[in-house]
Amino acid sequence: MSEDIRWKQRFDNLQLAYARLRQAVAANADRPDDDLIQMALVKAFEMTFELAWKTMKDYLKFNGIDAKLPREVIKQAFANDIIDDGQLWIDILENRNVMAHVYDEARAHETVRRICQSYMSALEQLHVFLMEKAS
Repeated sequence: MSEDIRWKQRFDNLQLAYARLRQAVAANADRPDDDLIQMALVKAFEMTFELAWKTMKDYLKFNGIDAKLPREVIKQAFANDIIDDGQLWIDILENRNVMAHVYDEARAHETVRRICQSYMSALEQLHVFLMEKAS
């Protein structure tokens, strides 16, 4: 029972982070040259991704699958039809890792582009999946 509660509690936090990320994406669309908004978008993405993989980990554990590291969680989530595009999630993980350790403006702009053009769709798909399971 505690695993059930844990993944749902983590999902509640993920929903808040995801909503903030959507706000940052919308703000960036309105003001695409605002560096401060882009920095906020990248940070919101990092937080959302962190909660996303941890929520998947907790959901997998609830379903009897033990995965600990992000890459392993992503592979198991793909194998268990939680996410549709495992390679995209691996790309997201690698991009997040680079942005967490190295900051340069060109990479930040590229990350913003990737978040808006492809990463959001992966997060949306996960969000829909988890909403269905939580209800």
